Amino acid sequence: MSSLTVCLIICLITMVSYIVGKIPMGLTAMLSMAAFVLTGCLDPATAAGYFGNANGIMMLSMFVVATGFNRTQFVKKCASSVNRISGGSLTKMMLGYVLITVVLSQFIQSSVVVFGIMAPMMIASCDELHISPSKTLFPMAMVGIATISVLPLGSGATQFAELNGYLEANEYTAFTVALTDPMKARLPMLLAISLYSIFIAPRMAPDAPVIQMTSIESRKDNRPAL
Repeated sequence: MSSLTVCLIICLITMVSYIVGKIPMGLTAMLSMAAFVLTGCLDPATAAGYFGNANGIMMLSMFVVATGFNRTQFVKKCASSVNRISGGSLTKMMLGYVLITVVLSQFIQSSVVVFGIMAPMMIASCDELHISPSKTLFPMAMVGIATISVLPLGSGATQFAELNGYLEANEYTAFTVALTDPMKARLPMLLAISLYSIFIAPRMAPDAPVIQMTSIESRKDNRPAL
């Protein structure tokens, strides 16, 4: 059996485990990595190197920033404004947040940063409307990932020049990419992901987080007196 076949089998089993949810997500990830190492698909040094990956550290840092940002009055006021405009409707609230996420994703080339900005406001809106954030955060994160640089704005306005550079480097000059050509190819994806995240994903998302988390305040309240 080739290494590629083994790798695909491990990926398939990992995906099924994530979907079924019988094993904790962290344990699934560790078992998957161990399987890659034991089968020779990944060398131990490379596997261990992912624990210090810059992307993981950046994600952790953004969650810390988002937690602090969520304690400010600015977030609560923005969330209250969104809820007032939406009239308490989950669909209208998702429409507003999806539109803002799409706009931010055109100027910030990092879905982690966009999520770190939007997540505190989304959580505050959900708390005010008594809606579980687990029904809204994943759809919003999906929009941030799928719609980066789709429109010819911000970083998206440089995509055509980058593609033309690739064509020239390969000595292909019969075709030139126009400013709006990348948008024409990616616009259906933007519309499909946005509509799915507004109307379908919140209804299919779990009512509670897969991993229950306890706030620091609640842990302090439940701590026995000495």
